[in-house]
Amino acid sequence: MKIPIPSTSNRPNELTSVQNARVKQWVALGERKYRQKTRSFRVEGARLVTEALLTGQPIEAIIYCESCLRTQRARHLVQAAPSDIVWRVSEEIVARLSTRNRPGEVFCVCKHLDVPLDALPRQGRPFFVVLDEPQGPGNLGTTLRTAEGAGADAVVIIEPAVDLYHPGVVKATVGSLFGLPIARAPSVQAFLDWYDRTWDARPDTRWIAAIPEAEKDYGSLDDLDRPVFVVFGNEQRGLAPELRRRAHLEVSIRMLGRADSLNTSSAAAVIICDIVRKRGRGRFAQPQHLRRAAGLESPGKDSP
Repeated sequence: MKIPIPSTSNRPNELTSVQNARVKQWVALGERKYRQKTRSFRVEGARLVTEALLTGQPIEAIIYCESCLRTQRARHLVQAAPSDIVWRVSEEIVARLSTRNRPGEVFCVCKHLDVPLDALPRQGRPFFVVLDEPQGPGNLGTTLRTAEGAGADAVVIIEPAVDLYHPGVVKATVGSLFGLPIARAPSVQAFLDWYDRTWDARPDTRWIAAIPEAEKDYGSLDDLDRPVFVVFGNEQRGLAPELRRRAHLEVSIRMLGRADSLNTSSAAAVIICDIVRKRGRGRFAQPQHLRRAAGLESPGKDSP
């Protein structure tokens, strides 16, 4: 049976001019300095906007153009979202907001969601993924997606790094940006200071460094039912010496072909998933599709 698509014609908030002050602010979020100033960022695509809503993010605006709504999912999202933050806009405005050849169906404006280091888990046996000055938007976004999907407890990004809210990062996470705690350490030393006053005093904490030239293969890792930090280096220079010196163990992914290493996101996917499998648990006891709250995930296929 075909499911009826809700009408969106009675939405009260409507903007048609690209000169509108609110629209100019949305467009300016394409620039890092404005994202930093306002601590806001723009999200494009029905799937990502749905994830922002389902995870309770502080959303300032949901934006759509009637002619761009191509799926039941997007129409359902617009209809189900709180009406006071929904804005219907013109095709010209959508073109200014989009970073794609074919604009997404729905956009939203969210507040920054990273947390201070001291807000990360402090008890139990968590699994932390640490990224030392990641620079590629795609690499960072894909690694965040892997960490969240596999069940890591948190991700720490050591600055300077590509902006966490760069459109390429946000897109590559496919919504996983909203799914786990992410902290940004302003420097290597700031991260080490936090680690020293929190986890270093625990004798069971294990720090694992992913190093392409390490002799120990990641597959031999064991005894992981403890607090675990796995640290990945910068794509160009590798892991900072200060971080490498602190590692209890270095591991690599042994390559058998002509390629002598994997890029950071691929290496992270291999090692993160293996660690979670060996630990026998992640952040959640149930797979994501069994935890999803009813309401905003519309019938029909996900839109891009």
